[in-house]
Amino acid sequence: MSVSFNELVYALVRHIPSGKVLSYGRVAQLLGMPHGAREVGWAMGSLHDNSVPWHRVVNAQGRVSIKGSPEGAALQRARLEAEGIKFDDRGRLDMTRHLWDPAPPEVEQIIRQARGESDPD
Repeated sequence: MSVSFNELVYALVRHIPSGKVLSYGRVAQLLGMPHGAREVGWAMGSLHDNSVPWHRVVNAQGRVSIKGSPEGAALQRARLEAEGIKFDDRGRLDMTRHLWDPAPPEVEQIIRQARGESDPD
């Protein structure tokens, strides 16, 4: 089954645990597009599915970076704080503490599931 890049982004983001985050660039890297941070941003910007925890994707500096929407940025920060993530006085979260680092087989399984493929034997 063919799925779009956006659908793969959403599938991966659905698996980010509460209290953890990924950067746009790390999402792209995990999906095999090492220079695809901007595309991940576009995917997240076009999201219309409440089952995707969009607030768990931040920029590489650990900042909320929703363009053109102060309300959206405030909501993202509030959701992250509700999950126990703290921000410093510069508006950054501790990426070393909160970065989700899935093992490659876990990412491969998420991608296979998104594509409707069965697990290899």
